[in-house]
Amino acid sequence: MTAPGQTINPPVFSGFDPPTAERQSRLQKDALPGFFSAQGTSRAKAVVVCLHGFTGMTYETEPVAAACAQREMDAVTVLLPGHGYAARPDQLRQFSRITGDGLLQATRQVLAEARQRYERVGIFGQSMGGAIALQMAAEQRVDVCAVTAPALRLPTNAEILIPLLSWASFSLPSNLQQDFYLPCYDFYHSRALRALWQVSCRARRGLAKIACPVYAVHSHNDTTIPPVVMDWLQRDVQNLTYAWFDDSNHVLTRDVDGDEVCRQVAAFLGKMVGTG
Repeated sequence: MTAPGQTINPPVFSGFDPPTAERQSRLQKDALPGFFSAQGTSRAKAVVVCLHGFTGMTYETEPVAAACAQREMDAVTVLLPGHGYAARPDQLRQFSRITGDGLLQATRQVLAEARQRYERVGIFGQSMGGAIALQMAAEQRVDVCAVTAPALRLPTNAEILIPLLSWASFSLPSNLQQDFYLPCYDFYHSRALRALWQVSCRARRGLAKIACPVYAVHSHNDTTIPPVVMDWLQRDVQNLTYAWFDDSNHVLTRDVDGDEVCRQVAAFLGKMVGTG
């Protein structure tokens, strides 16, 4: 496991410490991390750390960050390890190097920086980012947590095959299809899938340890993450508020319900940290 403060490899990038010009040139434009300053205040006392999904980019979480800024919170989008590279060789190499521990430790480092700067820290996560966010809540690293389509369980075939093929190293085409613009990798990698599965399993085991308020959003028509994850949240998380947006599919922040999803997420986070 990566020790606190140790360099994460592949690296994580956040709006607190944007990548250098050289690294920016290697990333896709829609993957660049951002800092969203709170509107209506000279210095925000709260910040929301925003995490995207598997194969995705900061593009997924920018609408939530913008909505949080309107609620007098600062917000930062995070580009998780292995994601967002522009050139195909970089994509394949970096994505195959991510690990479950690396994803979690990268988020811990971003949250540690947030704690140094702010009185209150919230977290938002979409899909894989949602599983990571829930794990951070279970570790009592945040004051409030919001998630959309949290990846606490993967599709049945993935749940069966990933543990069996953990020794292998191969890529395969992505099956994520959306009817709107959504920049992401068009492939999966066996080692990256194992990292996702590890994060999913760990977050699922930790749900009962969550003490902070949690807001969860999902769709019964999600073709990626089974709706049963909401049953687990209702069973194990004591301070849970939830909503369904069934006109959308998986990436709820950018689908047809996206504006309202982001508004409700920001409203919940703002209320819980005292800015709403």
